[in-house]
Amino acid sequence: MLEVSVVSIREAVLLEGVLQGMNLEARCTVRAVKVTLPKLDIWEYVAANVVQAPHDLPAGNYEVLFEGRRVKVYKTARGWTSEKS
Repeated sequence: MLEVSVVSIREAVLLEGVLQGMNLEARCTVRAVKVTLPKLDIWEYVAANVVQAPHDLPAGNYEVLFEGRRVKVYKTARGWTSEKS
């Protein structure tokens, strides 16, 4: 059996995103970890966090949309958290 080695490249990237929730929509900046498999010519984001958003958004459940992805995020008194972080 032939064993194939696939190298992955991980990089932190900043992306423009849109927050939706609480009957609001706002622009934001997302920090994500992009994993690329160059030999297979594919990539995916394995982590996503809101790093900049309007301060006056109320705490609660949101979705952040970026690069065709949709991730559930939550704003708390301590900041933003996500399912993919």
